[in-house]
Amino acid sequence: MRLINVKTLKLEEFLDYETPPYASLSHTWGNDHDELSFRDAEIGKMDKSTGGWVKLDGCCRQAQQAGLGYAWIDTCCIDKTNLVELSEAINSMFRWYKRASVCYAYFDDDPREQESAFRGSRWFRRGWTLQELLAPKHLQFFDSKWNCLGTKRNLCDLVTEIISVPSQFLWGITDLHNASVAQRMSWAAQRHTKRREDIAHCLLGIFGVAMPMIYGEGGDQAFLRLQVQILKTSRDDSILAWDLSAKRQFNVISGLPIAGLILAAAPSHFANSGHIVPRGRAATSLNSLDIVGGSLRVHLALTTRGGQTLGLLGCGPEDDLEQVVGILLAQISPESSSEYARPGGHNSILLPMTSATHNRLDLVYIKNGGRIKTPADVNRCYWLYVDYALSKLGIELVDVIPRENWDRDRASLISRLKSNEDCKYPTLARFRHDKGNLLSADFVLAFESEVHRKLGEVHLYRVEAQCSVMKCQRSTGVEVVAEMFEYMKNRVSGNREAGNGSLNLRVAWQPVVRQPMFIIRLEEILCLRCESTDATLELERLDLMLEFVGILEAEGLSVAEEEKK
Repeated sequence: MRLINVKTLKLEEFLDYETPPYASLSHTWGNDHDELSFRDAEIGKMDKSTGGWVKLDGCCRQAQQAGLGYAWIDTCCIDKTNLVELSEAINSMFRWYKRASVCYAYFDDDPREQESAFRGSRWFRRGWTLQELLAPKHLQFFDSKWNCLGTKRNLCDLVTEIISVPSQFLWGITDLHNASVAQRMSWAAQRHTKRREDIAHCLLGIFGVAMPMIYGEGGDQAFLRLQVQILKTSRDDSILAWDLSAKRQFNVISGLPIAGLILAAAPSHFANSGHIVPRGRAATSLNSLDIVGGSLRVHLALTTRGGQTLGLLGCGPEDDLEQVVGILLAQISPESSSEYARPGGHNSILLPMTSATHNRLDLVYIKNGGRIKTPADVNRCYWLYVDYALSKLGIELVDVIPRENWDRDRASLISRLKSNEDCKYPTLARFRHDKGNLLSADFVLAFESEVHRKLGEVHLYRVEAQCSVMKCQRSTGVEVVAEMFEYMKNRVSGNREAGNGSLNLRVAWQPVVRQPMFIIRLEEILCLRCESTDATLELERLDLMLEFVGILEAEGLSVAEEEKK
């Protein structure tokens, strides 16, 4: 470990067991050219006009006043060009901050009124500063002029209010491992790092795990590896309690689901999970959580609700012992009763504790993303659209029903197919034109895919598709159009053109060879060959028809009653 001699400003190296008392610096990094690097400190090049010098000079002066001979500053004391050293340093950093005699948290934000400047400092929004707040026993806050703002202890209530970390963890009275995985993740939910992978690296010490650094793998993959390491040391189900919703019901799964992630993609997914703690069995269970062959192996209580399977986690709200967290599960195939997927686009929710009381724990395997295979592997048809082409027309895709049929990252829509019979499952997509004009109607496309099999053979099939377009007023929800689509289908099906008064569109599509896939093309045309179908008007007609039928039925009942008399 390297330390800076606060008198000579030279770097000195020590073995771990020989490290003298030292102060550490917690700060937010500026531009690289404004920070003093390891190489600068090594050759004694100290540019006193930089912000890095202000930090080093102030930290060393404060350390001397505290009777300390050394300081540790991450920018100067780590050779970041040495990847082996960098990996070792990142894995050791929490311990180094914890071992410091005192830590100085330096706010370089422009000071105004003390409390507002304190609350608004970007120091509270950076990923690395979370461990730098939690690890040291003694921490002092300083403004950009090195005026002391207070200590972690006497400003504890204010800090807790800003970042929602309970005071017992700030004081160090309660060990961090007594907080659930979900709670600790929630503390980092609003934080970010300069390099995406560091949002995982900055949490290593908070969870007491280590892993190699792989810059370039992406933030999602780094965070996945972090969670895998946590699973090796924890039996806490709350690691699955992400994307928690305040609603008490799940969206209905339409058709065959897309496998979502069983583990979260970032700490931000735990933003609503700060109150979730282990419940009952999870705290004492000997059943581990493991990643096996790309699936999570876990023991869960399973129950059904509204025809859907729920996995009941061994965790729930800290302030309500009568509730547990439930996650929606979909069986991957009828042949495997223990293999499930967590459908994409569905939140976890709170359920009554009674739902889990009488359920045994079943060993299940939950697929972590990827495709769900079926016997024929023909359970969906992809419709690809090009964002660039839409933007040229001033059009934006704003909603899809069912929502799990929208793969935003791949710019694709999905329509469902059954594998055992010919049938159609429509997917509705809402496109918005002239976003600033609230009176401009939207366009709704209905996608239908049909599979025809030869002599009942699973692997001999062809996929046919149909796409229709209509306009729809913005006040009409596309969910309502989806619910009533079957009744208006005859008036809509086959319509390839529609206009909203300022733009006329024609929809065309072409198949991708040997794939259940179609390329959608939306083209502007000068005039329409026929009148546009208006989904809003069609719904109004249906309402009137149903009202009329109701009146007729009521009158028919009255006549029948009179005849009986």
